[in-house]
Amino acid sequence: NGKLYSNKAPGLALAAIPVYGLLRVALPAPVTANADPIFRWMRLFTVSLLSLLALARFGRRVAAWTNPAAAPLVLCAVALGTPYLFYARSFFSHAWTAALLFLAWDSLASAEEGGDPRGGKARVWAGGFLAGWAAISEYTVAPVTLLLAIRCLAGRRPSRPALFVLGAAVPLALLGIYDAICFGAPWVLSSAREANPSYSQLAHTGLFGFGAPRLKVAVEYLAHPARGVLLFSPFLAWCVPGFVRWWKSGQRRPDCMLALSATALYFVAMTGYPNWHGGWTLGSRYLLPVLFFPAVAIGFALTTPLSRGLFAAAVVFSVAGHFLLTAAFPYFPDNVSWPAATGSLWFLERGWVAPNLLDRWAWGGIAALALSGAAFAAPLALCLRAAGAMLPRRAIAAILGLAPLAVLLLRPPELSFGARLWRSAIYGAYSGTDPNREELRAVALTAATPAEQRQAAGAWRVYGPPRP
Repeated sequence: NGKLYSNKAPGLALAAIPVYGLLRVALPAPVTANADPIFRWMRLFTVSLLSLLALARFGRRVAAWTNPAAAPLVLCAVALGTPYLFYARSFFSHAWTAALLFLAWDSLASAEEGGDPRGGKARVWAGGFLAGWAAISEYTVAPVTLLLAIRCLAGRRPSRPALFVLGAAVPLALLGIYDAICFGAPWVLSSAREANPSYSQLAHTGLFGFGAPRLKVAVEYLAHPARGVLLFSPFLAWCVPGFVRWWKSGQRRPDCMLALSATALYFVAMTGYPNWHGGWTLGSRYLLPVLFFPAVAIGFALTTPLSRGLFAAAVVFSVAGHFLLTAAFPYFPDNVSWPAATGSLWFLERGWVAPNLLDRWAWGGIAALALSGAAFAAPLALCLRAAGAMLPRRAIAAILGLAPLAVLLLRPPELSFGARLWRSAIYGAYSGTDPNREELRAVALTAATPAEQRQAAGAWRVYGPPRP
């Protein structure tokens, strides 16, 4: 009706409004859409701050519930060996929602552990509030919010489920008010009013865009060469023996059931989403909100030197891979297989480094890569030292982790014509180092079929050199 609105769940935006207002006291109004300092500070004091707090609490929980020696390595794996860090410093809701869900769980656990009844009630209410805010930030995590509410029943205190619901009711009421103002009714979600016809049609398919679970999508989530969770972050496979050993240990079984149920239910639900790959993105972003639930269980699996040594190798591979994935342009379509080797390295070889504060100097890109590499390597090395005895030893485990990545980088798989066309087009349009689109021209000239020629012509129209 002549107005502009976001098609996303509004939780993160609503949380950022007061932060933006406070920053405007000291900073001028922004001129560009996202590059002004005010937006960087806003991201820092919303997504990044909450994500850091969740990591700190996660590390304490893993140390207290599972294996204190291995807790730093598990923490490092989650922070640096998944897309969590990337989305924690971006104005996306994935890491934000993951942090909210874990902090809600942590608040419920703290309520059980504390001796002050009044403080325990406040923590349960806070848990409901945080879980509710997660639900209005990513609608897909509503089932996990319900599981957290069910978790309150384990304490056999009738007041706790009620307190949780009262806490969750605050953000849900805020969502209802927002929807009523913007779309005419509290139950009309923004995703259902998408201006883009294709997404609007998707939102009205099945249950809010979700259909029946599909085995094919489940396999692709785990093993797709451009999105597979176990290919990008193989250390997550340790959650399987972790859950088994957690349950057998008899420790905190209600939390074990919560973590396992949240992981399984959310994963199965997301396999029914047609747009499972997430478009141009880094990794499987739609699975990120439940990252902490399987990650907690990993500590239970790291009880022997062999388990820790193999886990360390998987972590080294994951951390090195994600460092490369975020070193240049990080948003890859699902037809770019093994993007660290076929995308990131290809961009870096041509001098394209991700935007950074050192860009103004001639060697700024190389310096930024060196500093960010040290920021990945230093905590990883410290966590490896703290993890206890390993078999194989730390140095051998690190070599085992780097070896498959080195093979991929030295012998990257061949991309399809469409993927090569996309890569050259994006490089020309956004790197600033190929103004004449020579890379795009070279790929376009290799078109061998009428379909490829049409693709090349379309790419040239959209991404070709700007007309004088």
